[in-house]
Amino acid sequence: MTWWKAVTMCGLAATMVTAQESGIRVRGIRVLATDAEAVANFYEKVFGMSETRRPVNTDRFKEIMINSGSSVELAKAATGTPIIIATRPKDAPTSAMPSLILDVPDIEKTVELVKANGGTLMRPISKFENLQVAMVKDPDGNQIELVMTPK
Repeated sequence: MTWWKAVTMCGLAATMVTAQESGIRVRGIRVLATDAEAVANFYEKVFGMSETRRPVNTDRFKEIMINSGSSVELAKAATGTPIIIATRPKDAPTSAMPSLILDVPDIEKTVELVKANGGTLMRPISKFENLQVAMVKDPDGNQIELVMTPK
């Protein structure tokens, strides 16, 4: 193994340990689609995934959660990060909603850290069902949805 590979591997291991210690985890990856049903069907057929639930399912907006597994039971038991297929209006850009959803242990502290480190708050902390949610941007303008489940 070359020295740069060893240094890179040590750096990756340190990053993984830090992420585990912070209590932050990837909650989901959002894929926007003008036809959420068709895109969910695509992921199911191509990647062997199955729908696990629909947190929102109206005529105007859908969120279809899918995960690895050839059946609903296997997908619900999967430990991988789910994909959320969400409705995007036909005239909206693909970046209309955050793609990265992070589960954080302290949403207020995280929002303050975002602002202190060059990010911006797009939408303040609000409650949705039993969750607290905030929308932020990193310094380059990428949107991130922060979610905290009350303990």
